[in-house]
Amino acid sequence: MAKLQILLCDTDEKYLMPLERKFIDGFEDSADIMIITDPEYLKVFFQSQRKIDILVINESLYVKDLEKHNIEFLFILMEQMTQDTTTTGLNSNQIYKYTSVKEIYNEIANCSAAINRKSKKQDENTKLIMVYSPIGGAGVTTLAIGLAGALAQNHRHVLYIGTDNLQSFGYRLADSTPLPSGVEKQIIGQGDHLYDVIKVYFRNEIFDYLPPFPRALSSLNVHVSDLSVLLERIAAAREYDFIVVDSVCDFSDSVSKMMASSDQIVIVLSQKPHEIYKARQLLKNVDFSDGNKFTFVCNRYDKALENHLISDAQIQSCKISEYFQRGDGYDTATVEELAGVDSFQKLAIQFI
Repeated sequence: MAKLQILLCDTDEKYLMPLERKFIDGFEDSADIMIITDPEYLKVFFQSQRKIDILVINESLYVKDLEKHNIEFLFILMEQMTQDTTTTGLNSNQIYKYTSVKEIYNEIANCSAAINRKSKKQDENTKLIMVYSPIGGAGVTTLAIGLAGALAQNHRHVLYIGTDNLQSFGYRLADSTPLPSGVEKQIIGQGDHLYDVIKVYFRNEIFDYLPPFPRALSSLNVHVSDLSVLLERIAAAREYDFIVVDSVCDFSDSVSKMMASSDQIVIVLSQKPHEIYKARQLLKNVDFSDGNKFTFVCNRYDKALENHLISDAQIQSCKISEYFQRGDGYDTATVEELAGVDSFQKLAIQFI
């Protein structure tokens, strides 16, 4: 795959230095990064037709003639914070210049992932990762969102979809506004262009997500089987690297079928003895012979308590790949903070 062409333009060389270092560390050998600080040289540079994947340029250097060039994504560094994002006809974004280097990098990294997807041959299937627990209140939503965020931070295009009857994941997001009324009818209708109809409602945090439904799914007559059809349509479009499904904790026929159609399943367990009983019941009802398909994690692990996942003979066959510590602030962390936790990063790497 050809390297990304990234151009950073600002007259303040000291400002660009930490940004350049962050880009070099983040993109490594996948990008050629150019720096221009001289306005006159910038004019000369763009006298020839240029193809730039990502252009980051100070507002004082931006000119409309740039629209004549093949620029995939344009980021304009604004000296003042502004609500007005209408600047050019290009695929442009305005960034407050003095926001953190990390925030600027994350925005641009998301665009680089989009460019890489366009340049790929359409022979890579979207992988469906189902996060499930037989234990109610095990923290499935937190783990699903953390995993989706960690995958996104590793430059993967990720979609998160919640399937719980009462959808409370909105508290994690900057925009928790529910879906408008009537969207559920389109999902239930399962028309030929279901994905094209529904994707206009997707929002983005550091990953894309289908916003929460305004009421309980049961009251809207939306079933897990309806959402399974939607997931199949999205996966068939091959526009995402991963779809992370925040699953309900019951074990219905619909959930069992979703397991069968998933590429990977993360099973969330607990070290507590009364909750391990439910895990045993799950082992009796699911074929775990494909060891590559199932990943077991322990949530809210407390080192001060006995770990019954180790002492229980039946559960010993479930090798725990990651322990998420109790009291690590997961409940109050933002999506980005959650995604950056080492345990989530390690879990994400297993699927990349």
